[in-house]
Amino acid sequence: MSNRFTGKVAIVTGGSMGIGRATALQLAKEGAQVIACARRQPRLDSLVEEVDAFGGKCRAVALDISDIGAFAALIENTAEEFGRLDILVNNAPTVIGGMIVDQDIDAWRANFGVCVESVFIGVQAALKVMQPQGSGSIINISSVSSLRAGMAAGAYSAAKAAVNQFSMCAAMEAAPYGVRVNVVAPGAVETPGLDASVMKNEAMKKLMASSIPIQRLGTPEDLAQSICFLASDDATFITGIVLPVDGGKTPQLHVPDWELTLDNR
Repeated sequence: MSNRFTGKVAIVTGGSMGIGRATALQLAKEGAQVIACARRQPRLDSLVEEVDAFGGKCRAVALDISDIGAFAALIENTAEEFGRLDILVNNAPTVIGGMIVDQDIDAWRANFGVCVESVFIGVQAALKVMQPQGSGSIINISSVSSLRAGMAAGAYSAAKAAVNQFSMCAAMEAAPYGVRVNVVAPGAVETPGLDASVMKNEAMKKLMASSIPIQRLGTPEDLAQSICFLASDDATFITGIVLPVDGGKTPQLHVPDWELTLDNR
């Protein structure tokens, strides 16, 4: 295991499970002091125990990032305590699906509240620290839904697309100060969120996996590796990108099944 993040301070939102947890673990394994925040204290506690077991450094903070004042204060207080902030991973998700004709304005706003407003607050607070110190990496977690259309995903897709564009603007503003801002857009990943979306239907998950060119679902660790690459000094000349991590699904051209097409000539 490398020590790419020795001496670095990292904040990971949504750090108690799924992609956020895997990212927090990977950062800690590579030497970072990790501050993981999420709403569920027991899951955060188990994360800290896991990091302690391999000698890493992780602190858990129970926090709902929709409380934007508390989120900004967490970033400010972390930087003040450790004297720096090197990495911010804006990962905490919310997904409220629904067909456009049925979805009410509160659901629309809820998608934008967590997906967009919390990212804005996190980036703003982090840049106030990172720009004066002359370094830092921010990775905002979007979705392939921000790049491709789908049923019952209008609000979520629009919110994640806003994250992409905002991140590119932030990257332009931050670049002269040595701070990088990038986006990782996950595809279908084996997480509790995916399980909930398909009601733990294994047949549905197999069908999803079969539609991916690499022929499997992603893992949280797949995403963590990509996030950590962008956070690291291995990516010092990369900023303002949206990186799909989806097993090739986003560029895939859908065509009818050839056998069905030939059978119906």
